[in-house]
Amino acid sequence: MFRNFINRNQELEYLNKEYSSGTFSFTVIYGRRRVGKTELIQHFVQDKPHIYFLADMRGTQSNALRFRKRASSLFDNVEPAVDTFDEMFEYIRKQWKNDEKLIIVIDEFSYLAQVDESIPSVFQLIVDEILKGGLFHLILCGSSISMMEKTTLAHSSPLYGRRTGQMQVMPLLIQHMKGFFPGFEADELMRIYGATGGIPFYLRFFDLDKSFYENVEHSIFSKEAVLYAEGDFLLREELREPATYMNILYSISKGATRAGEIAAGAFLETKDLSYYLDTLMKLGFVRKEHPVAEKLSTRKTIYSIDDPFLRFWFRYVLVHRDSIEAGDASSVIEYLDRSYDRYLGETFEQVGKEMLMYLNLQDQLPFRFKSIGRQWGKIPNMPKGKNDYEIDIVALDQDSKSILFCECKWQKQKTDADVYFSLKEKAAHVKWFLERNEHFALVSRSGFTKRMHEIAREENVLLLTLDDYL
Repeated sequence: MFRNFINRNQELEYLNKEYSSGTFSFTVIYGRRRVGKTELIQHFVQDKPHIYFLADMRGTQSNALRFRKRASSLFDNVEPAVDTFDEMFEYIRKQWKNDEKLIIVIDEFSYLAQVDESIPSVFQLIVDEILKGGLFHLILCGSSISMMEKTTLAHSSPLYGRRTGQMQVMPLLIQHMKGFFPGFEADELMRIYGATGGIPFYLRFFDLDKSFYENVEHSIFSKEAVLYAEGDFLLREELREPATYMNILYSISKGATRAGEIAAGAFLETKDLSYYLDTLMKLGFVRKEHPVAEKLSTRKTIYSIDDPFLRFWFRYVLVHRDSIEAGDASSVIEYLDRSYDRYLGETFEQVGKEMLMYLNLQDQLPFRFKSIGRQWGKIPNMPKGKNDYEIDIVALDQDSKSILFCECKWQKQKTDADVYFSLKEKAAHVKWFLERNEHFALVSRSGFTKRMHEIAREENVLLLTLDDYL
């Protein structure tokens, strides 16, 4: 295991801007477990006066006493004879005499709020009557996204409107994987990304001196490994009915994409599914898609697992638990080796989308798109079974009537012109402005043939590879 702090420059810049405001600041930080929130905070406060407190689920009184001990140590004082959070913050306000801000971090604030419904009101009082107007930067951080939204961000929360900033810490992009694995080839980085999804905690279990398959066998396909039970842990920590959500995610992992299919695979009535899917989408575990070139009101809706680690866990860990429990990881590795390139096709589409979004921000595309996603539909006058089309990525801008069609190919051979011609045929079936500015792009794992390069020069086709991006 190794420790790197990779690419949180934007987040650090924002926190430092909040800290340097010269007035009281209050930041809410949240994000899924293991994404690196605590390490981000530790990096931010390391050269600043601070009190860092990690809450647990033992209740308000126990946590208040621990917080008292933590806070008094900053001032080298005997612990004050107080036993509530508001009294402790009053003590801190009176003790802090410096001309620079004191950062006070309550990590896993959601644990406090989960066992004591009065906690948001207590912190409302702390903000309004104790800290506001002083040189303090309060940070409330939590991993339970639903609990943090309910207790700090929602309109019904006593803390609503009091924060000066908020931040959802997201997983790292594949673009930043080289920071963890310097010298690794693009293919190897893609394999690791497909199994971890850019969660820093997961990446630390991958040994630089071992191959991808050796790392997976040691870090995931072993009943003693932390990541072996991680899928269970994520669902049980965040959800009240983990079994129901487990069935839904398993149904999606087996290929169900539409509500009726998912419900049938999860032993639910379709009418009962939307509540569970909405919860999974809020957590970032599932994504909902509709054809990007159609109206949002379209009934063409599909669902897929959005979290790469969970998608990998349901595909390769859950269904092979018997073998892993029996210590037979070799059979699971063999299956992984046979199927992984095919499995990575969907992940590579997401990476292709990431590439285009990056180029869009850099103004390196023919136009600045405002919408991006998958596109699918029917081909008229074709027999059933042959009348469907699907395009991996479509990006568009309504104002300029510009549209970009993109296909992603995760294959060992170079991508040839037949892929481009097929994409042009499918693009002709997309109903979006009769008069429009069409552009085309291909994203390839292994590069392009000479013929495709020649056509790209003649027709201004954008050709992208993972190596170029990394």
